[in-house]
Amino acid sequence: MRTLDPIARQKIAALDDEWVREARRLTEDLKAGEDKRRQLRNIQDVAEASNSWAAVELFIRYQGARGELEREWAESAANQLGNLKKRAEEIASQVKGADAKSIHMEIVSRVLGYAVRWHTWDKKGGS
Repeated sequence: MRTLDPIARQKIAALDDEWVREARRLTEDLKAGEDKRRQLRNIQDVAEASNSWAAVELFIRYQGARGELEREWAESAANQLGNLKKRAEEIASQVKGADAKSIHMEIVSRVLGYAVRWHTWDKKGGS
């Protein structure tokens, strides 16, 4: 787990509804009929273990190149998750000494965790 200022962590948690919506958008384009929970978890694991967005972005694209995920989805997901950097910078600007890079990675990890749950719902529980 990355070290974040408690106030930054609270601000991130206060926006959980937004992260859940982002996760929903992320999973809407996953290929119908295929269970991609493992790939989503793998990406989440990389995000949780790294402080480098570039490393996570590369891993997403790598999974697309290997055919584990559709290339189009991988590109879209990398862009969507990368765009969360703007929200991270907004949060960091509200907390003295907060690191926008760490906040971005925390948000990415949260969104991916929620994406796993949405995808599971789509494949096993919902419509």
